[in-house]
Amino acid sequence: MFRWFETRIEAFPEDPPARPPETLLAFYAYFIKPVWPAFAVLLVAGFLGSLIEVWLLAFVGSLVDMMKTASTAEAFLSNHWPILLWMAFVAMVARPVVSTAHDLIKNQIISGPVSNRVRWLTHRYVLRQSLSFFQNDFAGRVANKIMQAAPALRDSVVQLIDAIWYAAVQWVGAAVIFAVADWRLLLPLLVWLLAYFGALLYFVPRIKERSTEAAEARSMLVGRIVDSYTNILTVKLFAHADREDGYARDALDDQMTKFQASLRLQTSMELVLYTLNGFLIVSATALAVWLWSGGLITIGAIAVVTGLVMRIIGMSGWILWVVAGIFENIGVVQEGMETISRPNQVLDRPDSVPLVVRAGEI
Repeated sequence: MFRWFETRIEAFPEDPPARPPETLLAFYAYFIKPVWPAFAVLLVAGFLGSLIEVWLLAFVGSLVDMMKTASTAEAFLSNHWPILLWMAFVAMVARPVVSTAHDLIKNQIISGPVSNRVRWLTHRYVLRQSLSFFQNDFAGRVANKIMQAAPALRDSVVQLIDAIWYAAVQWVGAAVIFAVADWRLLLPLLVWLLAYFGALLYFVPRIKERSTEAAEARSMLVGRIVDSYTNILTVKLFAHADREDGYARDALDDQMTKFQASLRLQTSMELVLYTLNGFLIVSATALAVWLWSGGLITIGAIAVVTGLVMRIIGMSGWILWVVAGIFENIGVVQEGMETISRPNQVLDRPDSVPLVVRAGEI
């Protein structure tokens, strides 16, 4: 079964090597367009999975209200067994089927084949670059960019479709449920969402910038170390050990400094998130209790509101990291694209013909 899914995308296309675009969106489109149906199916599976999650949470509130209004346990089961049976089917059959289909698409159809497809296409193009291309850069640095750009491109697209789409459906579903219970319950959620997106707009572009710098420093570090090992004979014969240590230490120090700058932003972002989540817990729960005390909402609505708030809070940190990861991966792709998409400086003339070698001598 797994093999069938793993072979839906051709990982080694035999098309003639071509130069990838040098703008970011076009670079993404160049590699994603041939395999877009897989990502479209992932989008649908993510939507269905998220819808089921919201539906189950909404059912909890209805269940509480149905139990509260039932005169006896026997009456409750007698009146509501069809919906209980249906929700059991959703939880035990529909949810596992949809989740498994989603994982098969993500892990078997997309993850391995798409990464290798991008690596294969970029490697074939870079391999045909002129000699000066490799003489003017570290071989390890070039290899590192090809190896890193492929999973970064795949992950950024998968995360955008999978996580962001999933969260969007969850948030919209929560807003609808809040509004059905009482429109005033939307107020804390809307304030939280505005502040949350404000934090994203502030932190994420800065994390992307720092991540791009860290990726460049990491590529330089790998390039220096790999080239030292590749040319170990020259290093042993003509280099000084202390100079080689200093050469590597400078690259390590630069990479660590830029990586730490990115981590400082991430810690600050977490602090803001904790504060926003505390506001949402207190404000939404207090408002729900106040509305209940006035007889405006039911106990079941309070159960749904508090459950959804805790779920939103649980997702908020995950989504924040996913968004940061998306932009970090975009930075890695952009940094790799600058090397991968360079034009070939030595090309055959349009009217050239294959060489005909009749004999050879030494």
